[in-house]
Amino acid sequence: MYLAHRRHLQHSHVALLNGAETERCGRYRLGADRARFTLAAALLRAVAGRATGDDPAAIVVDRTCHTCGDPHGRPRLPGTRLEASISHSGDIVAVALAEAGPVGVDIEQLSAADYSDLTSTVCTTVEQRNLYTVDDFYSYWTRKEAVLKATGEGLARRMTSIEVTPPDDPPAIVTMDGATGISSRMIDLRIDGYAGAVAVLGSSAVSFAVFDAAEILMAAGG
Repeated sequence: MYLAHRRHLQHSHVALLNGAETERCGRYRLGADRARFTLAAALLRAVAGRATGDDPAAIVVDRTCHTCGDPHGRPRLPGTRLEASISHSGDIVAVALAEAGPVGVDIEQLSAADYSDLTSTVCTTVEQRNLYTVDDFYSYWTRKEAVLKATGEGLARRMTSIEVTPPDDPPAIVTMDGATGISSRMIDLRIDGYAGAVAVLGSSAVSFAVFDAAEILMAAGG
């Protein structure tokens, strides 16, 4: 797991994006959104390059959506054994890589805004009994979003079809579509002002580690 701040973005990182990513980036109206997207794309290539020993510029990223064919799907790294996931919110960008199974990461900037209107779409009835604070809400949100990114479904699947452990308990899937015993490994991410989670599907052993990506981004930018 690699974390980067928006201040780590260099102009030279733009050259790492492929044609589809450049076009998609150009459609963002806000400069902050373009910066986050560019940094995430560059970071993915930088960390994949470090894992494979290849030049970041040589890393092929396929974002083809299996549903519609447009280049906005879960990122894949063809020619490697790596699974990848990207998330960005506020000033933070996160990239997770795994060989043990499909991986998902979610980062959300904490907000004091009222979340009550979203509760019933995010949390099951059981989960709502353990929902006391905005931190609890974001804990549920990020854990579930990480799982949905790992499955590749994203928000196409209802969040309430998944139940996860209460915020104060170690993160884990309790049920999915009512089924228990779903094999996965999860961690929460602790970042000032943000909530986050990483999920790896499958029964393989997983060792989680979180790294500051500033150095490898600097190297990737030349």
